[in-house]
Amino acid sequence: MPIEALTTTIAQTTTIISLISIALFGLAWIVGSLLRGSPIPFKEWKEAGHGLQQDALKSTFLASIFSAIVSLIAWIASVLASAA
Repeated sequence: MPIEALTTTIAQTTTIISLISIALFGLAWIVGSLLRGSPIPFKEWKEAGHGLQQDALKSTFLASIFSAIVSLIAWIASVLASAA
């Protein structure tokens, strides 16, 4: 497999994973906001909504780190391929 095809595959996979993680972030944030803001008398549900929002922020941070690392690896592979 040529290195260009490998870097393209890595870039496409990273993009798909990043888009899925952003979509899941949005879903978790919306559900958490609905639970926190709804007029329900259950304190546990409101705390669960707060937990969902915190987990959404943590996962977005981790996904951005993953994306940066994979992009750095793809860039290094591209530089090495052009040097050869």
